[in-house]
Amino acid sequence: MPRLLRNLATAVAILLASLLTACGATSYSYEQPEAAQESATVDPVVACAGLAAAPTGMAQERADELGCVKVGDNAWEYPTDSTPVEAAPPAESQPGGGISWNEAAEYAGTTQRVCGPLAGGGNSDDDVFLNLGRDYPDIGRFQIVVWDIGSLESIAGGATLCTSGPITLYEGVPQIELVDPSLIDIYE
Repeated sequence: MPRLLRNLATAVAILLASLLTACGATSYSYEQPEAAQESATVDPVVACAGLAAAPTGMAQERADELGCVKVGDNAWEYPTDSTPVEAAPPAESQPGGGISWNEAAEYAGTTQRVCGPLAGGGNSDDDVFLNLGRDYPDIGRFQIVVWDIGSLESIAGGATLCTSGPITLYEGVPQIELVDPSLIDIYE
């Protein structure tokens, strides 16, 4: 009987060694997909929803590529509004330089001077929201947010507003947040 146990133990050891060798030979990598895989059509609705499982930085980067809108804490959706939106013409030249309001989303994460025609505005508690190019709730607008100021003096319709600061995206809307309204230049 001891010989049988030794043979069995030897067989188990050989089997385990071969399994460990086979498992050890397999490597996993997180490299970019091959070119053939990249050319596959991606459904942006499904891809945006799947970003919830990705690390935050990677999700933001991929969301920007796909055009996803952040709808919650690491939750993304692809805008599926089927109503056609009339594009507003871009400003040909900005007062004092800078980029046009409708280009701002492309510069999210950078500090820029952004200009555009005042399309509307509103208040929420002590905060003021100024919409350039298009008015709320159009997600194609650019928004200047001025925190904790109560209200602003009236601004003439058709005026062009410019401000500088870091451009962020809030629910897909590019914006610059300010605490000092004197940082807004008004051109009539």
